[in-house]
Amino acid sequence: MHVPVPHHEKRQLWRERVAAFYDSGLTAAEFCAQQGLKPHQLWYWVRRFREATHGSQPAFVSVVTEEPSVSAAPSPITLRVGKVEIEVRPGYDATTLGEFVRLVMASC
Repeated sequence: MHVPVPHHEKRQLWRERVAAFYDSGLTAAEFCAQQGLKPHQLWYWVRRFREATHGSQPAFVSVVTEEPSVSAAPSPITLRVGKVEIEVRPGYDATTLGEFVRLVMASC
């Protein structure tokens, strides 16, 4: 017997899957083959989450930080959006960075 999954649980499951897809660096076909998913399902949820966050901060961005060095100078951080890595140095323009991340996510 098929037991329906509550909507909030299904949404959370797909949010985790989409985040894992972006973090994997794989193509959608490769990721879906590894995970036993259908590509059209993945793209459906990617679109849903993208539409839900349109005009706000991107939902699937990894931030990589390094251990602070002994020097007093702040170190850069690296943002990963899919296969793209963006190094952000102190003094960056937040508006420009936000627009750039949105453009990168739209092309992923």
